[in-house]
Order: sequence, then C-alpha cells, then structure tokens
Amino acid sequence: MKRFITPVLASIALLAACGQSEDPAARGSIAAATQGQPVMVSHCYLQVTKGAPRMEGNDTIPGTVDSLYIRLDILGELANGVYNWLPGEKDRMTGTFQGSIEDSVITALYSYSAEGQTQKQEVLFKMGPGGLRIATGELVLSEGVNLFKDKSKCSYGEPVPEVPCK
Repeated sequence: MKRFITPVLASIALLAACGQSEDPAARGSIAAATQGQPVMVSHCYLQVTKGAPRMEGNDTIPGTVDSLYIRLDILGELANGVYNWLPGEKDRMTGTFQGSIEDSVITALYSYSAEGQTQKQEVLFKMGPGGLRIATGELVLSEGVNLFKDKSKCSYGEPVPEVPCK
C-alpha cells in the first residue's frame, strides 16, 4: 500500500506545480487582478525632433536634436513617472511627477532640475488616441510652485507618440 501512495502523492504534487509561473511578480499581479486590486500599467512616450541644418561658410552644420521622454505609471487613480525634456543645446529639464488620473487627464506635481536649480510645477497630461498631450497655459507662482491660473483655459499640444517601455 505504501508503494502505491508515494507515487500517487508525487504525481499530484507534480501536476499541482505545472502551469505555475516561475516569476513571483507575475503570480502577484495575476493574484492582484483576480482579487480586484489595481495593477500598475506603464506607458512610455517619446518625441524626437531634428532641427534644420545650417550653413556656416562652406560647411553644413547638422541641426540640433531635441527629445521629450515621458514614462507614465498608473496604479488605480494614482499616476507618477519620469518627464525629461532634453533639447539639443541648453535648458534641459529632467525630473519626476506624482499625481492622479481622472477621465484620461493626469494632474500632477512635476519636480525637476533645470539649469542647476530644482523647481516644482503643476502639469496636466491628456491620454488619447495618438499619444499623450501636454497642457500649456498661464502659470502663477504660489508658495514656490508654478500652478495653472485656470485649468479650464489650458490648451493641449500635439500628441507625443507612445513607444514600448524599456
């Protein structure tokens, strides 16, 4: 009888192990999704623009390359990520943002470094077809933070295309 039970128990253990992911993070995200807990979703956006070449004497100087990169991580109603504006010449801005999302609009506080100084500014992003749109509008300084004077008067630029996150 003992010889019969041992192989049966071993077979049951082997079958129970089949199909389980070796990645504990994958098991956690599946468990979270099935238990109604929010699962983090990441989106990345990249726009690279190249300026026109210019002539200096007999030489052609290539145009500068500017890039804008945003990684947006969404967990339920929370949104945070990285926002880097990297112009080819100067005035680069690199930092992170934290905020919330409602109806595809992210409202966040962007903490960034520019020209050796750290600053804070309210940012608005709108997710939609074609990518992520960034709001522009009049800003006012309040307690060291640049805030939109009237969010309803903000306009959204052209979409920054979504790219695979790396």
